[in-house]
Amino acid sequence: MGVLVHSFTDNALKILEKRYLQKDIEGNYETPETLFRRVSRVMAEVEFKYGSTSKEVKELENRFFDLMWSLDFLPNSPTLMNAGIGAGTLSACYVMDIEDNMSSIMDTAKDQAMIEKFGGGVGFSLSGLRPKGHSILTTQGKACGPINVLRVLSQVGTMITQGGRRDGAHMAIMEVYHPDIEEFIHCKNTEGEISNFNISVGADSTFMEAVQRDKLIHLTWPLDHKMYDEPQDDGRYIRAREIFNEIIQGAWTNGEPGMVWLDRINQDNTTPAIGRINATNPCGEQPLLSGESCNLGSINVGNFVSQGTFDFDRFTETVQTCIQFLDNVVDANKHPTSFTQQMNESTRKVGLGLMGFADLLVRLRIPYGSDEALELAQSIGQTLKNAADTASLSLAKTKGSFPAFDKSTLNKANGGDWDSMRNAWRLSIAPTGTISMIAGCSSGIEPLFGLAYKKHNMSAALEGMELFYINDDLKDYLGIPKEDIASHLGEGHSVDSLLDASARKIFSASDAIHHEWHVKMQASFQQYVDSGISKTINLPSEATQYDIGMAYEQAWELGCKGITVYRRGSREREVLVSTDSTLQSSTTWNTQPTRPHTLVGTTTSISTGHGKMYVTINYSEDQMYEVFATVGKAGACEGATTEALCRLTSTALQYGVPLEVIIKQLDGITCCPVWDQGKKVNSLADGIGHVLKQSGHRSIHANGHGDATTIDNFNEIILNTNSSRCPECGQSLQQAEGCYKCVECGYSRCG
Repeated sequence: MGVLVHSFTDNALKILEKRYLQKDIEGNYETPETLFRRVSRVMAEVEFKYGSTSKEVKELENRFFDLMWSLDFLPNSPTLMNAGIGAGTLSACYVMDIEDNMSSIMDTAKDQAMIEKFGGGVGFSLSGLRPKGHSILTTQGKACGPINVLRVLSQVGTMITQGGRRDGAHMAIMEVYHPDIEEFIHCKNTEGEISNFNISVGADSTFMEAVQRDKLIHLTWPLDHKMYDEPQDDGRYIRAREIFNEIIQGAWTNGEPGMVWLDRINQDNTTPAIGRINATNPCGEQPLLSGESCNLGSINVGNFVSQGTFDFDRFTETVQTCIQFLDNVVDANKHPTSFTQQMNESTRKVGLGLMGFADLLVRLRIPYGSDEALELAQSIGQTLKNAADTASLSLAKTKGSFPAFDKSTLNKANGGDWDSMRNAWRLSIAPTGTISMIAGCSSGIEPLFGLAYKKHNMSAALEGMELFYINDDLKDYLGIPKEDIASHLGEGHSVDSLLDASARKIFSASDAIHHEWHVKMQASFQQYVDSGISKTINLPSEATQYDIGMAYEQAWELGCKGITVYRRGSREREVLVSTDSTLQSSTTWNTQPTRPHTLVGTTTSISTGHGKMYVTINYSEDQMYEVFATVGKAGACEGATTEALCRLTSTALQYGVPLEVIIKQLDGITCCPVWDQGKKVNSLADGIGHVLKQSGHRSIHANGHGDATTIDNFNEIILNTNSSRCPECGQSLQQAEGCYKCVECGYSRCG
């Protein structure tokens, strides 16, 4: 394969410089080419351990380099960041179980800190911890409970960034039979609490059948994994459907908790002799034994279109090279603890996945929500599995099977299908947040995020400038220059107005696709992926709890190992989304806050050119909610004008517009001025402004975000309400798989 000459996007170059390119002591950055050479060399030199010659190692280095330089494949971020620099792990994430004793809890917190210092995220199982208030015989005390342990782990995570490059990512999983499961389901109801964790409920087929058959489950300690028709004793029995409804309500409210089916995950556990899998990494694509890690990489399938079809032959060849690359990552890796080192060497798990799938569908003119797309997914998934299995088998023949193979379910001696195998697991479809931005492709197997969007640049040099981003395939499809598309959108027209009916199906954005197709796509790939899949079922804001419940049940029925949903608009501090056909602005507003049942009111009379006006201000404590006004002898027109002014003023107050801003807009409007107690009242609007100014209320409702009594403070609210901003560059964050990413600088965080 020859080196493909290409250019990175501006965003990709910014991300590489910010997060990946190494600097020398004089502050000079390596180039992207040097970066890929560094990583390729480290991975190829592993072969010296197995007797390869210098010539063979150099040839392999070139193959690895070509693979990355062409952007056909990229490994996970820690491999790109840390390979060859002598510090940090090459693995993305780890999983840790916590035993029910103080030593294990504190050792876990210590190991978490070391893992994140090395550059990895962590997934935790809380199921092994006794419930809150449970007796502790050794101390005669009461257990604090797993949620309090979770809060401690969250605090540890706030102290450390992953390898000094990005915020720590975390997952917490608790089994649905745990007595504290309801507290767990609701532990993130208050936005901002435990914000650096994603949470998922660990369920199984017994629970799902109990939901469908309206049976009871027993919340007790130790855990009882059975279902019941009637309560058996004085223990705590609850209808499974009630717990399921609480999960669905939480997912509808803010996207959490997700759900993973641990029995299905453990059916694919190829090393059960080592232990049971109880948790996943932060984005859910990699269920792991305690101490194992993710050694991930993804193939950009959008690059494999040849003469209008998918090039399966080149794809197969690429898969085999990628498996060798990732297997060498296992050898080159340095883990943060002796336990994690031993576990990863024992199973040698790797996770090869895909990205750019939505781009591939667009280039083949196949709608994401179609049977044709599912058929292509199955064909690619089967080819991916067969090629990965063949490559791992071949490596085992020359280098040996993973050490735990003797007791593995893969082994023919234990009823499996293989005489040898290099890697206990081979496949995993990750979210590819940042590496897909480097590759300039769509994320994972997700649909397109959006076709076009605009951003208000926050830098001083470009302050106030709106930058338009247009999907490259859309530009090619339309044959219209980017500038003309931007001009069209800037005039208030929608993207849809540029597309015919067929194109609208091909270029469908994520939450315009029915959840049924999202789940079917995940299930189509899952049947070929031995590990897991990270995918978000994006839903429009009007989606109901019934829709989410149907998606969860469908995911279980179709064989998925887990599910995550996100309903647009369900979080206050939300990403800027442009999944509508229309171009959205950089600020969206919350729904109107609930009016208290009882408010206190004050009425002030003031003379106007239309007669005496009576202005009533209603408030609760120091927060002003609404304004009403009537004019003594006014006609219908004056009455209608006054009502309109008061409605708009009340709405502005309730949505957080500062009082001074409202007064400034009303002040000085003139029609027929009169004097009232030594003050000139220029109009009805001006009179309302006078009363607001004299009211003595300095605080407004501000939609739950505190006092917004100044324009500067109001601007801060606009920047932070509903549009979570990147803390490094100020741009809006996108959300997927429970994580946020910045399309401008590559910043990411989970939770």
